[in-house]
This record gives sequence, C-alpha cells and structure tokens, in this order.
Amino acid sequence: MKKFSKERRAFIVFLCFFLLSALIITVDYHGKGVWGLLKDLGAMILKPINQTAQRIVNYLGKYYQIFKEAESIYQKNDQLENQNLELVQENAILKEKLAAYERIEKMVQFKEYYNYQMIAAQVIGREPGNWFHSVIIDRGSIDGVDVDMGVANHNGLVGKVIQVEPHTSQVLLLIDQGCAIGALVQRSREMGVIKGATEGLYCYLDYIAHDADVQINDIVVTSGMGSSVPKGIRIGRVLAIKKEKNDLFQRILVKPEVDFNKLEELYVVKRPEYDD
Repeated sequence: MKKFSKERRAFIVFLCFFLLSALIITVDYHGKGVWGLLKDLGAMILKPINQTAQRIVNYLGKYYQIFKEAESIYQKNDQLENQNLELVQENAILKEKLAAYERIEKMVQFKEYYNYQMIAAQVIGREPGNWFHSVIIDRGSIDGVDVDMGVANHNGLVGKVIQVEPHTSQVLLLIDQGCAIGALVQRSREMGVIKGATEGLYCYLDYIAHDADVQINDIVVTSGMGSSVPKGIRIGRVLAIKKEKNDLFQRILVKPEVDFNKLEELYVVKRPEYDD
C-alpha cells in the first residue's frame, strides 16, 4: 500500500513536470516567455477589477460634473432672481412716477381751465376718528390758506378748509354731513346747497323746489353763493330724485366726481374778488 502511494505520488509529480514543460515550450513557441504568460494571467484576473474601478471613476466624474453644473445653475438662478427683484422695484418706481406725472398733468389742466388762484397742497394725514370725512394738508396760514376756502382736485370739489395752522390745515370733505356748500344744477341753473349724506360716499342737493327742473345725470357745480368756494367747480351728477307730494323740496342724491379714498394732490382754491 505504501509502495503504491509512493508510485502514485511519483506519477503525479512527473505529470506536473510534464505539463509545466509543455506549457513552457508552448509559451516559448509563441514568443512570450514565462513572464509574458504571468502578465497575461494577471491582466486576465485584474481586468474585471479594472473595469469596475473605471466604471466607478466615470460615475464619480459624471456626478461631480452634474454637481458643478447644478451649482452653476443655482448661482445663475439666484442672480436672475436678484435681477428680477431689481426690475420689479424699478418697474414699481416708474409706475409710481408715471401715475404722479399723470395726476400732476391733470391738476395743471384743472388750474388752467378754471383760471382761479390756487395753492397746491399734499394730503399728509387723516383724522383717526373721522377717517373718511376730513384730511390734513401741508399748507397753512403762511401759504395763504384761510378758513372756508374751497379744496379741489382734477376731478372736482373735495371740500372746504375748516381749521388753519401756520403750516397745515384741516379740510372737511364734501361727503361729511357738516359740510354745506352752495351748488346749482348746471343745465337748469336751479340753486341749492350740497351736503354730505348718510348713505356712504354720496351727497344731497337740498333746498331745490318741488317743481324745479332737475333730471337724472344732471351735472351739479358750485354756485359761489354763501361761502368762499368759487363758482363753477364740478361736484358730481344727480343719481336719484325723490319727490313727496306734500314736501316743499325735492330729495336729490348726488354722486361726487371725486374718489375720496384716493386723495393725494389737492388745490386750495381762492375766490376771486369779483366773484359774486
């Protein structure tokens, strides 16, 4: 048994040497040598590892490139957002300047049309307890403003001055019930008194006779009677007429031309000496 094992081992060793010799002869025959064979063997073993490593490197490279591009896009986006914000602000400023220019242009046209002496003023405040019925303007006694003077903008009559300080004045708006100014119907020349109404931003034309000629959409203007407000300034249009059989006067609702929620530039209008 031991002899058989020794013979078997000898046979195996002989077979290994034979195969190795044959491999060497074959490699030498192809001109590569033993080291070439080992090199090829190593390359064959390392090829999958190299391919995997190359894929990883390529993937990381692409990811890094995407990251850099994304960072660049974010930076450009921030720049565009800042530029857009600047443009929005500039656009708002230009719109405000354009709106102010249009208002001033209308105010100039108003002054040229009526040809009265006027004092330009800005609304700088409102009475907290009387928000929609009086405003404070930045002109006072040193500017020539006096109590009972009329106040208007390019749309028409706003109200009248009720209190004057050296540098500011308080203006009672036309829609306040305490404001009473002489008025007339432009078409028929019927005269009365315009007063503030309780129904929102409207007025009543009082003391118009029951049989007087007044129609819906008639224009109402100042009459110049009974106050320092000059004649002919537009007030508004007749919105409704109520006639009770036994009443002496008509009940005439007037819608003012002025938007009292948007008062900015105003004129204090002086009454000419020759105006009756």
